[in-house]
Amino acid sequence: MDLKDGDMADTCEISGVESLRDEIAFFESKRAELLLAHEGKFALVKGSELVGIYDDQAAAYKEGLTRFGNQPFLIKQVARQDPVQSIPALHLGLIRAHS
Repeated sequence: MDLKDGDMADTCEISGVESLRDEIAFFESKRAELLLAHEGKFALVKGSELVGIYDDQAAAYKEGLTRFGNQPFLIKQVARQDPVQSIPALHLGLIRAHS
């Protein structure tokens, strides 16, 4: 397989998301239930297990590192809708996502 400049970054980014497919699906299947008692808090998910609910992202991250080390795990805020991320410098052309 021939890789061009930037292809490796794309491959790593896709495999990172792919490695969390089960966690994302599990979270989405539980979102309505989690909203009832934990809206605004942060869920730590590994595979199809809800590891815990935390008041802040840093506490969830610390627990994830303690339990799973350098293995992928999901931290997601319990919210009705996922926040939209905006990077103004990217939209204005001041930086580029790909080289």
